Amino acid sequence: MAQPDLSQHEKDEALLQKFGYKQELQRTLGFLSNFAVAFSYISVSTGTFALFYLGLAAGGPAFFWTWPIVAAGQFLVALNFAELASHFPIAGSIYQWSKRLSGFTLGWFTGWVYFFAGVITVTSVAFTVPIPLLAIFPNIPATILGLNNTVFIALVTIILCTLINVAGVRLVSIINNIGVAAEIIGMFGFALILLLFHNHQPASFLFTGPQTSLQSPGNEWTPGFGVTYAGAFIAALFMSLFVIYGFDTAGTLGEETRNPQKNAPRGVLWSIGLSFIAGLLFLGGTLLSIQDVKKIEGIAQGSNFLTTLPQIIQDAFGPFWGNVYLFVVLIAVFVCTLAIQSATIRLMFSMGRDGRLPFGRIWGTVNPTFRTPLWAGIAVAVLSALPFLISTAIGVIVTAATGLIYTSYFMNNVASLGARFRGWPREKTPFSLGRWGIIINVLALIYGGLMIINFLWFGGLRSVYTNPALNLVFTSWASIPVLNVIGNIPIFEFSLIILFGVGAIYWFGFKRRDVISRGEQRAEALAD
Repeated sequence: MAQPDLSQHEKDEALLQKFGYKQELQRTLGFLSNFAVAFSYISVSTGTFALFYLGLAAGGPAFFWTWPIVAAGQFLVALNFAELASHFPIAGSIYQWSKRLSGFTLGWFTGWVYFFAGVITVTSVAFTVPIPLLAIFPNIPATILGLNNTVFIALVTIILCTLINVAGVRLVSIINNIGVAAEIIGMFGFALILLLFHNHQPASFLFTGPQTSLQSPGNEWTPGFGVTYAGAFIAALFMSLFVIYGFDTAGTLGEETRNPQKNAPRGVLWSIGLSFIAGLLFLGGTLLSIQDVKKIEGIAQGSNFLTTLPQIIQDAFGPFWGNVYLFVVLIAVFVCTLAIQSATIRLMFSMGRDGRLPFGRIWGTVNPTFRTPLWAGIAVAVLSALPFLISTAIGVIVTAATGLIYTSYFMNNVASLGARFRGWPREKTPFSLGRWGIIINVLALIYGGLMIINFLWFGGLRSVYTNPALNLVFTSWASIPVLNVIGNIPIFEFSLIILFGVGAIYWFGFKRRDVISRGEQRAEALAD
């Protein structure tokens, strides 16, 4: 009975050696565990609890329809990623894919942007943990050890997830499976109960906008669209945009998954498919269970906006069962933080192993005891805590994280489309798009490009909710020469300028010449 497993293990190691790496990480994950980590990364619970207020405040109940729109666009991206994962099941996912399909520069910049997107996503999801926790335990002190309670809870979450990730992928898998169970119970079980037994609104409710619009002339959700509902709906997309990504995690765990060329693509597609169904049920159930529309809308548009979704749940189920539901969500959000941190650690490990990051060899080493990238884990934890020094506005942190994710996905899809025009793929793998590859790739790029434009939009209400100018975050800049000019730049645009600027200095000034001098293979040799 052991021989087939040994044979598959040998095939997996040989495949990794073909890509130029030796087996260092522990390969213990099957399809279900691989899928579970990607499903936890997406985590419908996390994204909805973080930005439900924004969707409702901007779009009213009809923001429900942002979910199938974003899911359809991201499924195109996921199909492309599934084929890439079948060819290159290597730690680092889109960094490795773009490096092998486009060459040194685009591959490096894709990994560079994606790494910091992952770091800020860890920050934003850890910052979501306090939402259900404080709803269950409202008497937690407002300040703990001199820190705001939400920041303190988020930092403790990051520390705990780091310890678990460093301890080993098997422990991560066990805890992650618990999180998946919580996600399924919360998103399917409780959502169905809401739909069947706590339905207070007709189906037509899902086609209505906000009763009180925050828009006014000169203060629109999307400047250029006036006070139309279209502009509000475009802004409401942000909630769904924040949820449906991270499915490529199934590919980044390829070095720890058995038979990854078959199981990684399945993990990519199953994670987004099941998340789509869960989101439909959960959003539909919660919106239709609203009892007092004006009250809930007032919370979403007020200063205590993060309590919007917990309030709907507690109104529907009552204090006891409402808190039980919130506890299930709390588990799912914590495990989501664990999964995202796990993926980001492996990206840092992959880039460090290739010598693509400063002090790269440190991040690319595997601890012999735990068989995990220990130093990469510590580095990701420290970096993900730093954004709290800049802002504690969850909408701003979430927008920055999601916008950078979409930017890196777009760059990877540019790389794959270029390779397709050059004749890739040439080898057969268990998952293939065949003749549909170029069409799906182009559609994924169109969708991704439109969403990036949405992230870049600024002014009006977006200056408050999603993309404020720097001087609204750093208020002292207004009185300092030069900084008062820089302060007019929206924070997402500024993030891109800094990332690409610093990245260009490091890559073109130091690293690119070193990579070429070492005689590393170019994309044509790495692609198949």
